[in-house]
Amino acid sequence: MQNKIILRVFVTAMLCGSLMLAACGRATTVTGVLRVANDAGFGGAETMDPYDGNRTWPTINMVFDRLIGVDKDFSPIPELALSWTSNEDLNEWTLVLREGVVFHDGSEFNADDVVYSINRMIDPEFDSPVRAVLGVIESVEAVDNYTVKLSLSTGEADLPSLLADYRALMTPVDSQATIGKAPIGTGPFRMETFDPEGTTVLVANENYFFGKPELSKIEIITFADSQSAAQALAGDQVDLLLAIDGKSSSIFGDTSKFTLQTIPSGDWNAIDFRVDRKPFDDARVRKALRIAADRQVIADTVLGVGGGVAACDTPVWTADPYRWDGPCAKDTEGAKALLAEAGFPDGIDIDIYTSDVEVHMVELVEAYQQQVKDAGIRVTIKMADASGFWDDVWMKESAFVDSWGQRPAAQVLNEVYRSTAAWNPTGQVDKALDAMLDDARSTKDLAQRKQKYIAIQQHIFENSGIFLPYHKTLTRVMSSKVKGIDPIVIDAVRWERISVS
Repeated sequence: MQNKIILRVFVTAMLCGSLMLAACGRATTVTGVLRVANDAGFGGAETMDPYDGNRTWPTINMVFDRLIGVDKDFSPIPELALSWTSNEDLNEWTLVLREGVVFHDGSEFNADDVVYSINRMIDPEFDSPVRAVLGVIESVEAVDNYTVKLSLSTGEADLPSLLADYRALMTPVDSQATIGKAPIGTGPFRMETFDPEGTTVLVANENYFFGKPELSKIEIITFADSQSAAQALAGDQVDLLLAIDGKSSSIFGDTSKFTLQTIPSGDWNAIDFRVDRKPFDDARVRKALRIAADRQVIADTVLGVGGGVAACDTPVWTADPYRWDGPCAKDTEGAKALLAEAGFPDGIDIDIYTSDVEVHMVELVEAYQQQVKDAGIRVTIKMADASGFWDDVWMKESAFVDSWGQRPAAQVLNEVYRSTAAWNPTGQVDKALDAMLDDARSTKDLAQRKQKYIAIQQHIFENSGIFLPYHKTLTRVMSSKVKGIDPIVIDAVRWERISVS
């Protein structure tokens, strides 16, 4: 859900004029204010606790930091941890922390905070969505003030990439009771006002260890839906949308006012079928629903020609070394045969819930409806209110549209498909897949590990309840005043480097 995966965010920047000096917090210096448009997908239930399922993104990444970040090529890089090493079996990792980092309240960041943060992430009673990513960690201990040791239940070759999860953020010891509304982090901005249904205000952390932010303030403003946010950009109420429908880019074609970025990504939409409910409990029905559609046609229809890359129900994107590029052509007759075998010789009627909480979610179901009708699959589209979609519809209805942000293979396969994952949207319990995931993650040889992850994706194609037709090429549009945002996915953006010219 990405985010969830995924929540679509829109960012704006503006120059502080003479009437805004007080708001900028400066008596003589004019500096930038960045306004960020957020959607109302959680209906006001948003929290700043990064480990909570209703965490507000990407606001959490403006306030907190990870141990390990990613560069523009998605390789792990130092953030709060300066280095990391493992033992031969990959089941014990040692991290050396950065010294001299302080939280927004002036307290020092050290190994105790790491122990506290990771223990919350992996706590089975709290059952954070991050647990599906980092649940392989059995224990964490402070070796000294700036060294921690992670002990794993099995080997994990890609642990540094998992620690770069956008929610694997470091929080201060004993902060659980207050962090949701009054967060204290080490990040480039600190919380001034938290209002998830109105405007949340962040101010610059001038003592940020990566350097003083270029902006003085960020305002996160809630919009009812993606269309409203786009209208706000056109009306100069916001100045940057981190993702828009590529087919709409012509609206912002005035190069004197807007800059467009095209970003290949691992972001994806899907239609999820709950395997714990009929008729989706039958693997033949699930596969019929997935092979009855032409994925490239759907990608071109929903995203525009060139706006996406077809995927065979794998969440592993094209730039990931573990990607499987299997065949998954539209097979109308094969879908009919599977439905007949499952007891539906005259076809099947299904309801699919969708919403305009994010771009592409309505268009996906509309395109799918047209693609599968010749296989006797009759789709009724159910529109749900954008407000509260992720809490009220996602994972609750029998079939619904989904949206996720880019993640490395070892992360997304465990977070979406593992039987015990909090964000397993179809509710599928597949112990064979769980065993395959455990085997792949503990394989040290890269070539062997790649083949095991490919086998996992082939298994998913045969059994999953998730129709995943494409990965997106993102289109980002911003005011020409906004500087410092590289054409990279949002999880890799350095907020302290953004400025307003």
